[in-house]
Amino acid sequence: MIKQFLQTAHEAVSRLTEHHLWVKTALWDFYTHIPPFHSTVPVLSFQYPIAKILLIAVIFMAILIISLFSLFKNKLKKQKIISTYETETKLAKKVHDEIANELYNILSYASTKELNKPAYKEKLLSDLDFIYNKSRNLSREINNIDTGSGYKKQLKLMLNEYQSPEVNIIIKDIDSINWIKVCESKKITAYRALQELMTNMRKHSSASIVVIQFRHKNSRISISYSDNGKGLTDNPNTTKNGLLNVENRMVSINGKVIFEPKPGKGLSLTLSYPS
Repeated sequence: MIKQFLQTAHEAVSRLTEHHLWVKTALWDFYTHIPPFHSTVPVLSFQYPIAKILLIAVIFMAILIISLFSLFKNKLKKQKIISTYETETKLAKKVHDEIANELYNILSYASTKELNKPAYKEKLLSDLDFIYNKSRNLSREINNIDTGSGYKKQLKLMLNEYQSPEVNIIIKDIDSINWIKVCESKKITAYRALQELMTNMRKHSSASIVVIQFRHKNSRISISYSDNGKGLTDNPNTTKNGLLNVENRMVSINGKVIFEPKPGKGLSLTLSYPS
């Protein structure tokens, strides 16, 4: 791209130089054929200061563009490294907090109980099944998101993973959005934001009902989330800090998180962003 730019600039300067030369030659012929000036016209030295200045400016611009391109490329590379490191750190913490600790508890339980007794054996199997489900959910977080025709199905599957005998997940109007027309980055951001909300719900809210409703109106997508859990605490900033990742994700796609305080009635908010 830069090579083509320089070549085009060189051709433009060459044309300007030729045009400048033609104009000076024409003026020379004109003046030398006018009798009063026939003997007084000085010898013209064909120099092209404008063309030279233009050429220097073009070279300077090319160097500037190359430098800015290199800086931008290095910045993107640095951001990617930082993002990768943060993701790996987050995953490592999840494995430690959610898997390793549970496994330690199960091993301790197995070493202190008589597992030939049906009650103890049943609890052990139940705990192992719980660990298996946690590992599967963690695996889904790491895996790539299908942003094509399978996006809606994967999104519903992810949300329903949080369904349990204690928690009922209700998904409304997900078909009202033509997901094929939504750009890839926005689909990924919405998916991860909802995943953050659901994880936060499972860890902190003690909710038994979660309702997620999708809407598409006036070129904006709105995803309403509500549950009947603990809701905002006495210190709203503490709860919002836990949802900071969700807010940052929305900002990255020119969206926003609209909190709808309902004291004593759980958490209610809307994710809104351009479609």
